[in-house]
Amino acid sequence: MLIEEDLFVANPLPTNNGYSWTLASRLGEMLHRAEQLFGPRDQSYTILGVEFSSGTPQLWYPGSRKHIVIQLTNECLTDSVRAHYQLAHESVHLLAPTGGKNANVLEEGLAMYFADTYLHDIFAKFMPPGLTSYAAAAEKVRQLLAIDQNLVRTLRIKQPAIHLTTADDILAVRPDVPRDLAECLVKPFIR
Repeated sequence: MLIEEDLFVANPLPTNNGYSWTLASRLGEMLHRAEQLFGPRDQSYTILGVEFSSGTPQLWYPGSRKHIVIQLTNECLTDSVRAHYQLAHESVHLLAPTGGKNANVLEEGLAMYFADTYLHDIFAKFMPPGLTSYAAAAEKVRQLLAIDQNLVRTLRIKQPAIHLTTADDILAVRPDVPRDLAECLVKPFIR
């Protein structure tokens, strides 16, 4: 297996004013963008870094210390675009970690929306979702953000934990959101 070097190795830029992008520096940029769009990150959790696994991309909470490891799939070792897509998705989950509990449709939809947008903006690429449930969640979020692009940021002032958001929370921020959309977004996400 030929691992893509740019995922881990930072090289000085020819201009001597920084280094080339790696997963670590991209994660910092992703978190900054996600916080601008959706509100601040819960800093009571410590992000330990990125690792690769034969499972699915996810956040892993080792021990009982509010530590988080971002797991990407092994395929990402040889596919930089896939690695950045998965990392962008997981970066949204870092905003309000669930501590291992399941996310709701809103959180998974935001993660998909952000990953799609990031991949398009930075790499001019598109990666189709592996499962239709993720595409459906992203579409619900697009419907919500079409009503108010800043709705999630405003919503998280009242309820910072995205997975604990209720339909009434959404409607308190924007009464013009259709109730069926609000109720769909707060349901537990089912892959």
